[in-house]
Amino acid sequence: MKNKQVLALSATVLATLAMGATTLTANAATTYQRGKITKVASKSYYAQRQTGKTYQLTGTAKKVTLKANHALKNYTKTTWVATKQTKITKNGKQYLYYYVKNSKNGATGWVYSKYLTAGKNFQATTAKTTTATKYNQAKAGKLYTLTGSNAYVKFSNGVALKADTTYTQTQQRYVYKAGKKYLYFYVTTTDAKVGGWVWHGYLKADSSTSSTNSTTTNSTSNGTTTGTTDNNSSTNTSTSDSTPAWASYDGKRGPIIIDEEDFNSYLWKGNTYDLGVYYNGKRYTNVHYKYDTSNPYLYKQTLVGTTDGKEVAMTWSGAGSINIKVPVDGDAMLDDENNYFSIYAPSNSFKPGITSGHGDQVSSGTWYQYNVEANNYSKWQMNLTTKQWDKTAVVTNPYDAQ
Repeated sequence: MKNKQVLALSATVLATLAMGATTLTANAATTYQRGKITKVASKSYYAQRQTGKTYQLTGTAKKVTLKANHALKNYTKTTWVATKQTKITKNGKQYLYYYVKNSKNGATGWVYSKYLTAGKNFQATTAKTTTATKYNQAKAGKLYTLTGSNAYVKFSNGVALKADTTYTQTQQRYVYKAGKKYLYFYVTTTDAKVGGWVWHGYLKADSSTSSTNSTTTNSTSNGTTTGTTDNNSSTNTSTSDSTPAWASYDGKRGPIIIDEEDFNSYLWKGNTYDLGVYYNGKRYTNVHYKYDTSNPYLYKQTLVGTTDGKEVAMTWSGAGSINIKVPVDGDAMLDDENNYFSIYAPSNSFKPGITSGHGDQVSSGTWYQYNVEANNYSKWQMNLTTKQWDKTAVVTNPYDAQ
């Protein structure tokens, strides 16, 4: 009799557990409500979390289901690009989700916005040829082989730098890690047996030689453009502490392409750019950084310039402002997205390098000619078929036109 009661109780417990398991399985496919899906300007993000996932959304707006498809921990050294957004309501609270695509392998999905940080991660700019310059080791570091594309770069085959070795730099490029931009040199040993990419901070100029990096520029017959004919789109800037060629103008040299990162670095070192730039519709000369001392508890570096006879802060207030500096002397400013800004139109003799922002598309550089009187920009794009520059639009804000 006792055994029969035990068996009956066991059966009841098993049935209850089975019902509980069924309930848990059903709850795992919880449905929510979502708002309207809208397109947003493409923006780069990265995630270095060991938790969190991307999801596929199925169902209707009133009854949407989230199905996990990718774990963020598998993509900590990649960039996600967001192109759409929506809000999902869970338990009465709204959460903003982005639709993202991974630059490494094209993986897609919806991810909670708080899991992402704005910025590029393990992406790079196109390598540019430089004048051969010799360096020695300054700090412990390694040379790496960089493989992949600009959209996804991978470090491998690390080889330690040696203190008794001279390295010759022939190329440079920038690599993004966790939203920050790092300058890398491609160097080789004298016997050419070892070569690779190294962060420039691990090197110092070779004490036995003295040289300044420079490249040539071409001006057109009518003097209306800047640029080089090198398909690597090399720039006439200096990676040493000497004054770069573009920082002065004697009326004889041709126009020069200025890498924006080099320009900013030059100013941060306490230098002044006397020639001037057009910025947010105004012309500023004597551009430099100085401390804003209006707050006695916090001194902050502020970019200032002289306009209308007065030194004022060159502030960028976000919406409605255009954070672009166009050299007034005809040089061209090159940003990290392969956009050129100048008061002149581009020359067909200037061929910028081909870039790949995503794995499924390629493009060439875009040139924005600043029209001083109208305070707008003529947009020029390199036609990949004809190899000529085409004027495709006139825009107020170049970054809204991309």
